[in-house]
Amino acid sequence: MSNLSRSVSNPHNNEVVTFLKTTEETNGEYLLFRTDLPPDNGIFLHYHTKLVETFEGVIGNLEVTIDGKKVILKPGEKLNIPTDKVHGFHNPSNEFVSFHVEIRPAGTFEAFVRCGYGLDTDGRSFYLPFIKQNIPKNILLLGTIFQMGGFYLPIIPRFLQKGMFAVLAALARWTGSDKSLEKYYKTSPDAPVSHSEVEQTAQKTLQG
Repeated sequence: MSNLSRSVSNPHNNEVVTFLKTTEETNGEYLLFRTDLPPDNGIFLHYHTKLVETFEGVIGNLEVTIDGKKVILKPGEKLNIPTDKVHGFHNPSNEFVSFHVEIRPAGTFEAFVRCGYGLDTDGRSFYLPFIKQNIPKNILLLGTIFQMGGFYLPIIPRFLQKGMFAVLAALARWTGSDKSLEKYYKTSPDAPVSHSEVEQTAQKTLQG
């Protein structure tokens, strides 16, 4: 059983992701997590090449853009995002919005999420205003993280992005920078298994 925390967060805007079903728990079949997204936050337009996402509204209304069309996802509603579909999401309200995200197959997406929030928590990222996102201060780690998420931008040819991220990831391995990410997503054999209040809440949410 993993001793990794059930939740990760961004201390700058208080965004929280809680893992309801981890990659380990589903043997890699899927990943399920809840996102509590603060006002005027979200993810810019992008697409994935090896996974399918399904969003489900929990609290509030989430604005999802898919193929240029905006959809308002309300509590209880689901929206499937197929492979290669350009999409993004945003919380346009002045209250937190909560939603579930299912990733199939899980791949290394959990590591992608954990690393991003881990860098934020440790002050190892900086805010890039024009995309409204935090990115690693060590630019080499950008290649490693983007490969984990299978994450691409629609405005740049895919082959250029794959080449650029592959070079950055290779340099991260060569310099050993990528090893600094392992504490965020690899289980330590000496650490106690987490039984935090967040984990208990996650299990109750899933069962309910």
